[in-house]
Parts: sequence; C-alpha cells; structure tokens
Amino acid sequence: MTVVSPEAGNGELFHRRSFVLDLHTHGPGFIPQPFRAVWRGVTVGAPAEVGFDTLQKGGVDAAVAKAVGDPIVTRCYVGRSPWDAVEAQLARIERQADDAGALVVRSAKGLARVRAQGAPAVMLGVEGADAVGQDVDRIDAWYERGVRVIVLVHLRDNLLGTTCLPWQRYAGPVPVLRRASPGLRPLGLRVVERMNRLGILVDVAHADQATLLAVVDAATTPVVSSHTGARALQDFPRYLADDELRAIASTGGVVGLWPYRFRRAGVRDITELVAHARHIADTVGPEHLAMGTDMNGVPGVMAGFGDETDLPKVTSALLDSGFSDREVEGILGANALRVLRQVELHARQAPPCAMPPVMGTGELEDLDDVLDE
Repeated sequence: MTVVSPEAGNGELFHRRSFVLDLHTHGPGFIPQPFRAVWRGVTVGAPAEVGFDTLQKGGVDAAVAKAVGDPIVTRCYVGRSPWDAVEAQLARIERQADDAGALVVRSAKGLARVRAQGAPAVMLGVEGADAVGQDVDRIDAWYERGVRVIVLVHLRDNLLGTTCLPWQRYAGPVPVLRRASPGLRPLGLRVVERMNRLGILVDVAHADQATLLAVVDAATTPVVSSHTGARALQDFPRYLADDELRAIASTGGVVGLWPYRFRRAGVRDITELVAHARHIADTVGPEHLAMGTDMNGVPGVMAGFGDETDLPKVTSALLDSGFSDREVEGILGANALRVLRQVELHARQAPPCAMPPVMGTGELEDLDDVLDE
C-alpha cells in the first residue's frame, strides 16, 4: 500500500526540499536570427524563452542543457560546419549559465556538490548526433568538451539510426524521402559502444522502435528516453509503447515526463501528465521515472505549465495522486542522478560488455551516497 506524504498539501515545500534534475532542456536562442524569428512565427503560442536563472526560481537544482546537432538547426548557422554549429551552441550555454549564476559540471558528483553550494548546475548534452558525421572519435572530443548526454537521432534520420517522428510530420505533409529500413546503423552501434566506454549517457528520445530496441540490446550501461510519455494513453509517435518502456527499464534507465502539448498531441494538463506517470510506474516501476521538460525547445506546453517555475505544481499533483515521498523524490531527480552515476562508474570500473547491476530506488539513499563515492 502506497503511503501518501503528510506534506502532500504543501507540494511547494516538498519540491524545494528535494533534489530536482531536469534531464532535457535548451538554452534560450539556440536557433540564431533571423531563423529564430521564423520559428517563433510558425509556432504562435509557444512558451516564451527563459534563461537558466529560471532553474533556481523553479526549485530546479540541475539541468542537462542540450545543443541541437541535426541540420534542422545547424544549417541556421550560416557559414559554419555542423560541428562548429554545435560548438557555438555549447559555448553559448556555458555563457548563459555563467550569466545566471549557474555552474557547468561534468559529473553526477558535481551536480550534487553544486546543490550543496546553493547554485543551480548545468550539464552539457547534444540532441541529434548528426554532427559526428562518420568520425566516431568525435564522441571522444565531445566527452572532453564536457558533453555527458547525447540523443542519437532528432528530427530526421541520420547515419546512426532512424527517428520516430521526422520534422515534416511536425511541420505538415512535406514529401521527404526516408530510409527504407529503420533501425540502428553499424556506425550507430559503434557510437553507442564508444559512449558506454567513455561514460556518456545514451538518450533514445526521438528514436523509432527499431533503433531504440537495438540500442538497448547493444548497451552496457543504462539507457534513457529523456522526454516522452506512454503510447498506451495516446497514440503519439513520440511516446513509448509498453515493450519500449520495459526495454529501457531493463537497462536500469529512466523515462522523462514531458509537459508537451501541440496540435492536439501530448498531454493536455498536469492531470494527464500524472496519468502518464502512473501508467509508466505501474508498467516498469516508479524508479524508472524522471523529468524532462524540454525548456525552450517545444512549440507548445500543457495547460497550467509555462516553464520550470511551474514544476512545483507537478510535484503537488504527483503527491496528491498517491505517489509516496520516496517515489516523488526519485521522479524529481534521484532516479536520473542514480543513472548518471551508474554510467560514470561503469566507464571507470566495469570490464567491456558488462551490464552494471540495476540499482533500486533504495540503493541511493540521498545525495551523500553520490558525494561519498
């Protein structure tokens, strides 16, 4: 029987006391002008862009901030290569974090230590690894740069794998040729292996089922889908079917709750978001849930949610719906922190091709478990 928190009536206080980690965000202005104005023009009603100072206002202790590496964005950096376009975004994230008083970190331990200092932490990531081209060694270069999470595919198929929802499905019926056979490519397999060896978290958000399942089969560390939902509740290609949820959970990974809503796709409000949380928890366990808001990266969000400052409302709704204190703490950040730490430890200690044991929620008592290791 689930024990409801005695603080369930004060979700704001509970939220502020918890470690909160957003697995998927973007810095403002990652699409340069004049293309940003065009994007804003075709997504009328999209939430206003916010800076990393919003993290602290919303009680968010840490966020993974991702540059976008697919041509939908990198081509907007006229005169720069895709690789240089990603570098420009990563440097911009670092400047924006510094301006907001946030610290850029490279490890799970760094995330926990920054929280103890009372400042928000930002960890670098990349969404869409197209800029790697055919050079797997560029994964090493991103690791040295501080990138710790990579989404393999984004809004188009690339040399690594195939996407579940290409950009033209967002924009409308545009005739764009897609590959005949979906799935992880040989280059994608090599990239996953390299990421596992280095200690970079593999994010299968946007991957189609064939690519996702192949990544799980190949992975020797936990795999995540940083921003998604349950296909059982809505037949939206960006959501995961139950077998995909189970596959990610089998690696010890997590699924990020996504407050997306655009053109009748996604959750309508916080109540529906919690329903997705409940379905995923009932299917694979609450220890495989996390948060991924997609701050600054979505054309629309659910009713009652504008930006990170509204996350305490989600916390209250999770508590009121019957999730226990411990389960909500996991969803808000402890589960994602556990996964990041597992990926790091495996890279340092595990022999090749060995899957680390899956940690339960009870095996990460608090932030001290990370700091003491």
